[in-house]
Amino acid sequence: MKTCSRCKETRPLDAFWIERRRNKPKSVCKFCAADAAREWRRNNPSFEIRRYAKEKTAVRERHLVRKYGISLAGYEAMLRAQDGKCAICQAPEAEQFKGVFHVDHCHSTGRVRGLLCRGCNHILGTVKDTPETLQRAVNYLIVPQVAAEVIGAYLDARP
Repeated sequence: MKTCSRCKETRPLDAFWIERRRNKPKSVCKFCAADAAREWRRNNPSFEIRRYAKEKTAVRERHLVRKYGISLAGYEAMLRAQDGKCAICQAPEAEQFKGVFHVDHCHSTGRVRGLLCRGCNHILGTVKDTPETLQRAVNYLIVPQVAAEVIGAYLDARP
């Protein structure tokens, strides 16, 4: 048992965080520490926004390297090679959610294929990267034969 220096309540030792340097319980209990952290965040509402804005480029670079094995310079090179547009639909990067493309990659090999807009990336994910499914979708769009055979009467009845 230990007494919290802030609330003065006596609590079991597992109610206190352990100081790593001294390997001893801290003087303030977890509940008081959480209250203090909430109060600090309430008094400093824009701290996280300012901190992220300051480190935005570094955070993006770490994400690209960790997840895809490419640097920010590699991303920029792919973007230039794609003329600043989605590799499939040719939509510009500036029109994308958060102003960046998704890095398309093969889920089985991890190999990066290019940069895609959100919609095109979702299409590939939906068909599980199978060219046969995509080809059937293309064929369907060109000649929706099955639909015409099944619901032909309904299609002909439309004005």
